[in-house]
Amino acid sequence: MALKIDKEICINANRSLALEWLDTNGTGAYASSTILGCHTRRYHGLLVARLAKPAGKFVLLSKLDDALVLGGREHPLSVHAYPGILYPTGHRYLTGFEDRIAPTFTYDVGGTALRKQVALLAGRNTVIIRYEAAELGASAKIRVKPLLAYRDHHALTRENLFLRVRTFPAREGFKIDPYEGLPPFFVQIEGRFEFFPAPTWYRNFEYHRDDRRGFAAHEDLFSPGVFEIDLLPGKPIHLSASVEELPDRLGGMWEEELDARRARDKKVRGPALEKALLRTARKFHSVDPHGRPALCAGYPWFLEWGRDAMISLPGLMSYDGEAERYLEVLRTFAAHRRHGLIPNFIGATDEANAYNSADASLWFAYAVQKYLELTKDHAGVKGAVWDALKDVFESYRRGTIHGIRMLPSGLVEAGTPEVQVTWMDAMVDGRPVTPRNGCAVELNALWYNLVCELAELGTRFKDPVAEDAAALAPRIAAAFNEAFWLEGEGRLADVVRGDEVDTSMRPNQIFAASLPHSPLEADRALRMLDAVRRELVTPLGLRTLTPGHPDYRGRYQGDSRARDTAYHNGTAWPWLLGHYGEALLRLTADKQAAVNTLTRYLDAFERHLDEEGLGAISEVFDGDPPPTPGGCFAQAWSVAEILRLSKIVERERKKLSRRQAR
Repeated sequence: MALKIDKEICINANRSLALEWLDTNGTGAYASSTILGCHTRRYHGLLVARLAKPAGKFVLLSKLDDALVLGGREHPLSVHAYPGILYPTGHRYLTGFEDRIAPTFTYDVGGTALRKQVALLAGRNTVIIRYEAAELGASAKIRVKPLLAYRDHHALTRENLFLRVRTFPAREGFKIDPYEGLPPFFVQIEGRFEFFPAPTWYRNFEYHRDDRRGFAAHEDLFSPGVFEIDLLPGKPIHLSASVEELPDRLGGMWEEELDARRARDKKVRGPALEKALLRTARKFHSVDPHGRPALCAGYPWFLEWGRDAMISLPGLMSYDGEAERYLEVLRTFAAHRRHGLIPNFIGATDEANAYNSADASLWFAYAVQKYLELTKDHAGVKGAVWDALKDVFESYRRGTIHGIRMLPSGLVEAGTPEVQVTWMDAMVDGRPVTPRNGCAVELNALWYNLVCELAELGTRFKDPVAEDAAALAPRIAAAFNEAFWLEGEGRLADVVRGDEVDTSMRPNQIFAASLPHSPLEADRALRMLDAVRRELVTPLGLRTLTPGHPDYRGRYQGDSRARDTAYHNGTAWPWLLGHYGEALLRLTADKQAAVNTLTRYLDAFERHLDEEGLGAISEVFDGDPPPTPGGCFAQAWSVAEILRLSKIVERERKKLSRRQAR
């Protein structure tokens, strides 16, 4: 699916400012904005670099103020938002936007057709912007003012006296060293140009999405000067922005990058939704601060999170020849483990790593299972992560940090009233919004799954751990059913805390039916799924709490306090639909009905692909209709699980067709 936006939408600012594009380079660096090039978030930028020192993501080049000059008359291409106004209004010339190989903007300025494209170079903190016109009726130039932010991507900047405004000559462009401790910045041109140093601050850009989210939303940007570049018919201009000085071959570097992208794109197969999500899947490829393969949890603001990576791996890296990288990501997180836990966040140093998750390490075991389903590479698993799996098992069994320990019953408890270590981890005023300390249902489903996995692999590897695991598994299953099953309601409780049982209707119970090893008998699993269907399933995800609960919040909106309160109290999450759908297809007798139902959900996600983050799936949706998207506009586990569900449904559809043919 090549995502194309037509002129009617482009010139409708209310609609086009909601559509965001994303380009990445495999290290976590990215370029992103709206299809107008008008930023609506502090996180938007043409070069949001991934730096090692200082560690993190930094908006270096925020945007360009660019214009096409014909016969001496300037026609703006850019659009900026200031309080109460868009200026200039370059979108009136915008005739279309497309994002397949690279984000591409097409303009019609008085009959002159102009194409502008943006692409990051793989593995480098470098962006190239390309302008091209096939025909020109008058002498033409592109006039460009680079607008620099040069700050952490979570921050904002204002005019200040610390920025060093002087520019220095560089190969076909200039160099500037804006701030001590940050890398130099190079802007270079392939084409005939003049550069006029004119250091100027542009004030009070407004980011309305940040404003809606209750955050500061105004920023000043710095321009070192103005480029005037001759535009000749059929001869493209290439402008680069980078932390390094590039050789005199920007056009060649551009073509090499696009050739590599086209080659990857040719390998993409499947229905339209799958193809779109496969193209987006690569955008989450990242590295940890030490340069090892990892996954970015989501754009525009997340980094490398353990839980998110483990849940996402089976979807993001199972379908496009990424098995080797899959194993390397597993190895990366295994190498960072402490206290028998893989990190929930990988920091710039080992001391900066965070281990505040009881489920990330159990999802790690699940990701290993899915890797083996894909590759049958038992030798690779034994060499790379087998010791890590055993370490997780022993640590949970004997007890480790954050109150994680196995009880005499065989169940696992974790957390405290002050510390939340499950995926429902929102905090308000320093306290968990959804306290789930104790024996959480999904932790114990995942724990049972890990123990069964160790019994199987331990037997294959002739490891003594197999005997311990095989003996423990039935004890866990019996305790699980006794502790969590609510017979009168035909479903599972959410948390058991001593004699206290939290019977809140939440989606965490679905993993007891979706994981490779389930502690539930099939009839109970089916009853539970039916209860989830009635109360929690929406077309774009599973609600995190039933609408009948007094804590239910159907809208994910407002300031951070309001949003965090709703985050796991009714907001719908797309990634949960992958596990719900897998369990449904595994257990239901009427496979055709299940396929039909899940296909309707997949169709809803296909429609969503041009609703917010183009080609991507948002982090969350409102629990109440209409399901407005929220959170990250491109969330790794949302893309991963809907892609995986699409594959599962397609396989089941083919099975049904073969049966009917017989």
